[in-house]
This record gives sequence, C-alpha cells and structure tokens, in this order.
Amino acid sequence: MITVDALSFSLADYSIVYWFVFFQYYWFSQLVMMKHISLFCAIVAGVYVAVDLLNPFTADSRLLGALPVILLLGFEWGVLALRHQLQFLPAFIDVTILAYLMIEFIDMIVIAATIQLTSLAFATSLWGTLSELVIDNMLFALVASGLWFTRAPMENMIHDMLGRSMEYLFLTFMAVLAVVYILFEYSLQSLQDSAQYLFFLGGIAGTLVVGLSLSTYMLIQTHLQATHSRIQAQSQEFREQYTTELNRQMAAVKKFNHDYQNMLLGLGGYLADHDYAGFRQFYIDIRSGWETSNAAELTIEDLANVPSTELRFRLYHNYLLARQQEVQLFVQVPEPLTATVAVLKQMSQIIDETLPRNLAVLGKAQPAAVTFELQETPQELHWLLTFPVPNNAQLDGHSRVLSDAGVLDFSNIHEMLPPKATSTLQVKFHWGQLIVALPKLSTG
Repeated sequence: MITVDALSFSLADYSIVYWFVFFQYYWFSQLVMMKHISLFCAIVAGVYVAVDLLNPFTADSRLLGALPVILLLGFEWGVLALRHQLQFLPAFIDVTILAYLMIEFIDMIVIAATIQLTSLAFATSLWGTLSELVIDNMLFALVASGLWFTRAPMENMIHDMLGRSMEYLFLTFMAVLAVVYILFEYSLQSLQDSAQYLFFLGGIAGTLVVGLSLSTYMLIQTHLQATHSRIQAQSQEFREQYTTELNRQMAAVKKFNHDYQNMLLGLGGYLADHDYAGFRQFYIDIRSGWETSNAAELTIEDLANVPSTELRFRLYHNYLLARQQEVQLFVQVPEPLTATVAVLKQMSQIIDETLPRNLAVLGKAQPAAVTFELQETPQELHWLLTFPVPNNAQLDGHSRVLSDAGVLDFSNIHEMLPPKATSTLQVKFHWGQLIVALPKLSTG
C-alpha cells in the first residue's frame, strides 16, 4: 500500500472531498444547505479532513478508518430527513456512487501516471502530491464544465423517477457496483509497496464510470423522448381545444353580425316612424342583453414569458376550461420567468390539481372573473389567484372558503408543497386570494 506524509495526505484528502461533495450536489441545487455551494464544499471538506486526522484508526483499520465517510454520509442523510427531503435519497445515493467512482478513477490514473513517468519516491513526496492535485483539479473542473448541459435533463429525469420502481432498480444496480469496487479496492491495496494495483484499480473504476455514464445517458435520452412525446400529445390536445374555442368564437361573431343587422334595421324603423319612445325602449332592451367584459382573448403566444412548455400549455388548458365554465380568467405573467425546470414543474402540477376542481364554484360568483398571476422574486416563485366572494364568505381553517355559492377547497395544495413552500388563503369583504410561494433554491 502506498503511503504519504501527513501534510500530503491532508492536502489530497481536502481536494478529493471538496470535489466529491461538489459532484454529489451537482444535480441537486435544491438540497444545498448554503447559498454558495463552493463555500459549503470547502467547509465540509475541512471538517472531513480534521476528523480524518484525529481518527486514530485511519491508517490501521479498514472499517474504523472509514469513520469520516460514515459521518459525512450520515450527516447528509440526516439533513435530508430533517428537511423532509427523503424522497430525493435514492437518486442522491446514485449520484454519490457515480461521483465516488469518477473521482477515484481520475485520481488513481493521475497517481499511476506520475509514478510511471517519475518515480514512486517523487509521487509520494509533497511536490509530487501538489503536482498530482493540480492535474486532478484541472480534470475535475473540465468534467464539471462538460456536465453543465446535462443539468436540466438530469433534473427532469430525477424528478420524474421519484417514487417509481425504476428509481429503486437503478439504486440497487449502483449499490452492487459500488460494493464490488470497494471490495476490489481493499483487496488490491493489501499489496505492500506496489504501484501496479493502481492501474488495475483505475481500469476497473474507469470501466464502471464509462458503463454507468452510458447507462445514465441512455436513461436521459429515453426520458427526453418520452417527455417529448407527452408534450406533443398535450400540444395536440390543447390545439384541438383551441380550435374548438376559436370555432365557438367565430360562431358567436357570425351570430352577432346577424343580430347587429337586425338591431340597426329595428332602430332605423323606429326613427323612420318618429317613434322615439319605442326607439328608446328597443335600445334599452338591446343594451340589457349585452354581456360586458374587458377580458382579452388569450392565445398561447400571450404566454411567451413562461419558459416551460409544459407549464405554458397547462396554463392555456386551464384558461380554456375556465371559459367552458363561463369563468373569465385573466392570466398575468408580467416578467419572463427564470425559475428552474423543477420549480416550474412543481408549480404547474399544483395549478393543474387545484384550479379546475374549483371552477364550478367560481363560475357561480358575481362577477365570474378570476385573476391568475405568476410573480417572481430572487428567492421564490409566486402564484396569486384572486377571485370574488359573497359578503357572507368565511374561511374554514386555512384551505377552504365557505359561501352560498359553494365551497372553494384548496386543501390538496398542502400535500403537494415541497419543504419551505407556503400557501396562504385570505378573504376580505368582497374578494379572496390564494398565494402559493415555491422556493427557487433551497438555502438551508
């Protein structure tokens, strides 16, 4: 087994743990316990190195020497439990295993190459360790840059796999590979004063990393294809609804054109007969039959400020459903949204499970007009639903509004809210408002 002095060990330990934690949270920005992930990784790496140096069994015992690793993982999983984010644990373990294998592969290849190009004595010296760490950090930074474009697809796939059997099958597969690799590592490290095991162990790690990366890539492509097909199906459904609504409006325009000609003829007849009383009464009858509204006809292009295609279609779908219930829905998205894909997806699910179930009651309100607004702050994405209520409307708890028109029930929102999200329902003299706030980034 190759050994180095305490200073070299500490520097290598700090660098490796820093990047290990960084890649652990690379696709889990909502799980980071501090605002700046670099500072969080630096603090965790510093604590890890301190525990590793103070642990008397680090150099002598395989099991007790792994105490810092056990404490690190226990701390991370405990925080997930305290923050009610255990639904991410299987995917988090998958990424942890992949990060471990990738870092082991790169680090061992660099060390083995240094030994072959120089000597074992130089590679285990302080200057050799510093040279290896410089190369390690350059390679880790390149990997992090190369993985940047995978963040959105991976984030989508992780959220879509939550709670499904595929998630646990993938976790089992990753766990078996990790155990096999660790057994190989412990067995080969028993070769005293030999550098040859590094090549073999690095080859095993590289094979596992390549295999897992290809498997993950195929999963992402499959997920993207399924998502694309689902969006196409939704688009077709919404286009059909749009066409139906457009045909309804065209029929209404044609009817109005016919009625408008009859109105002019009728008014002209009263004027020709100088029957001003009849003219006045006929005008009053016409005016009383008008349905006035200042609601603009919403099109899918009016929702261009919504970057998520799924959320955009769901908003328009809810608009059409509201029109079918004779509810005027005013949709306002004043600024382009910058929230992550995961946050926009959570919001679309909350909206889709909340608004349609209450449209029947909202349609009985006077006037049957509802304002739907999406707002954004640097920390949160807000949904504001403002609706009219009768004077006798009352709050029943924190999620229902009771009135003569019926019951507005928003209780299902609380079951869908992620940690740190809030839902507020308030009723004033003649209007009510629901406010849902989703955190854009968990800051611990």
